[in-house]
Amino acid sequence: MRMNAFWTVSVVCVLVIGLFGCVPATIKEFSLDEPFTLFVRQKAQVAELQLQFLGVSQDSRCPVDVECVWAGNAKIALKVSLKDSTQETAITINSHAEPREAVYEGFRIEFVELRPVPRSDRPINPAEYRVTLKVSRVP
Repeated sequence: MRMNAFWTVSVVCVLVIGLFGCVPATIKEFSLDEPFTLFVRQKAQVAELQLQFLGVSQDSRCPVDVECVWAGNAKIALKVSLKDSTQETAITINSHAEPREAVYEGFRIEFVELRPVPRSDRPINPAEYRVTLKVSRVP
């Protein structure tokens, strides 16, 4: 009897995981010239621009509880495209080093903030990152 319950629970778990894996990611809409925050893998749309925060590929920012000679830098990886386009482009912007912004198809994507701030007593889990960006039209 116990083995049947185990297999039933296992099959249900696999089906639930499969169903959630097939659900399309929702795209949050934001306004031009207004800062907005995304968590890792979240997608956003600003006017005709779509972007996704892929994660932080490098983070050497100085922990808040340490005195550093240099502030350090974080590299933020994004995927951008125009609405309804199949062509996507990967871009990287920085927290403290240049470039802190990127231009794509008439839109300027600017870095505003990256959270959480590093601490010396614990590493940042990559899933914890939240990036704040601002998108505007290039004049």
